[in-house]
Amino acid sequence: MLYPFIWMILSSFKTTSEIVAIPPTFFPKNFSTSGYQELINKLSILRNFFNSVFVSGIATLSATACASLAGFVFAHYQFRGKNLFFTILLTSMMLPAAVTVLPLHALFNNLRLGNTYTALILPYALSGFSIFLVRQFMQGIPAEIFEAARIDGASDWLCYRKLALPLTLGPLGGVAVFTFLTVWNQFWWPLMITNSADMRTMALAVAQSATQIAQRFDVLAAGAVLAIAPIAILFGLATRQVVEGIAFSGMKEG
Repeated sequence: MLYPFIWMILSSFKTTSEIVAIPPTFFPKNFSTSGYQELINKLSILRNFFNSVFVSGIATLSATACASLAGFVFAHYQFRGKNLFFTILLTSMMLPAAVTVLPLHALFNNLRLGNTYTALILPYALSGFSIFLVRQFMQGIPAEIFEAARIDGASDWLCYRKLALPLTLGPLGGVAVFTFLTVWNQFWWPLMITNSADMRTMALAVAQSATQIAQRFDVLAAGAVLAIAPIAILFGLATRQVVEGIAFSGMKEG
């Protein structure tokens, strides 16, 4: 599993001729950073990197906040249409992304939001999966805790902020990591909604560098390393939250 990643990292320090040489080499014969230099000097890779960080960060904050609030409401409040709304939420998780791309593209273009950060962020600012995951965990928090707090005069907002939120930091960390990874790796939506090099995200920029700098496999390898490094570091630091998030989602049914 790790071999392709190791090969990619080592290849980013090779020249194109060495990458395609037969027989292939594993370690670089002549250490070269020409791929990274080409990316920085001829492409807007630093701007693309910023785009990915900005879009993924804002979408993650929004999705996590919405999941926390909505999960709390679905778990501990009774209101008309609750089950219907939750069923619709679950149904949205079953729709393939390809089904929603064209309607979303038409909607944002009609709103004149194409090629903007708003268009890149909004489709991921709310996640049905994240709400479902947090709701499953919050159902495991005894309702008596909130009832006792209300008897002592705590408002609903105080119950959420002082009781529910601290108890759900684990699954919320998982939600944040899942969302960040999902948005960072998006390819088709940025391809559809952006039309300028300065608005491309990292994944899109790396893929399109294959056509802008033809037959430069060292550039492709260097771009792939730059695109993967942040999420690899994030995943490594937040492995516990990811595992907890997956485990918590199955704590309680219904």
